[in-house]
Amino acid sequence: MGKLITFSPSADCELSRWALLHYGESYQENKHTIPFIIIFLKLNGGSGFPLYVKDKTPFVKVRPIIDYLESLADNDKKLIPGEYASDIEICWKNFNISLGAAVVTWAYANLLPYKEIMIRPLSLGCPWYECLFVKYFYSIPKNFLWDSLKLSKASADEAFTIIEKHFSEVDRMLSDGRKYLFGDKLTLADMAFAVSGAPLVLPANYGGDQSKQGAIPTFGQFPKELQEIINSKRQTPAGKFILRLYAEERYRD
Repeated sequence: MGKLITFSPSADCELSRWALLHYGESYQENKHTIPFIIIFLKLNGGSGFPLYVKDKTPFVKVRPIIDYLESLADNDKKLIPGEYASDIEICWKNFNISLGAAVVTWAYANLLPYKEIMIRPLSLGCPWYECLFVKYFYSIPKNFLWDSLKLSKASADEAFTIIEKHFSEVDRMLSDGRKYLFGDKLTLADMAFAVSGAPLVLPANYGGDQSKQGAIPTFGQFPKELQEIINSKRQTPAGKFILRLYAEERYRD
């Protein structure tokens, strides 16, 4: 059995959970918050998260994890089928890297000022002492994230422009009625967009615990102005696509 070390609210950690489930890999997840995760990553031979350790070999960050599992997968489990490989790579850069970074900036810039909202996402599933740390010393992980991500109102506004561009791109791709972005089954392109875009529509089943609230605030916890954005995004073809993928694919056997 592999071991997965994660930071609960991280989109890449959520993508690694989904990928491991899709490939049928059994694993034990160890969740840690900032700054404790830095220690546990080093103790297990890694320098970034998610960190997956299988047979004493560390796979650092989500794409190396997926590439390793993809190399072992049967054809019916492949997330990067050969006929769509180049298109999927373009979507990976657009959705995991560009959209993913924009959503992280937008979400944290808007939510980190609200301690009562963010304590749970930052510490969900962590050891008890880490949960207490976030509760009573919230400013430490908050300031770490704020400074390391260079957050500001301006950066959040710029990030939202990027978000709008990628949602419109997927709206266009889905305009011909296709069920998946490529082919007739789930691929890495679908998963990358669904996970990166999830904070804009708040799908059920996000976070690795089926039918439980994952490391993402509920709709009611979001400030009113952000609720309006979420409602708007849920009505777009791209937003509906994310909601459907999480409802139908996230925990498919």
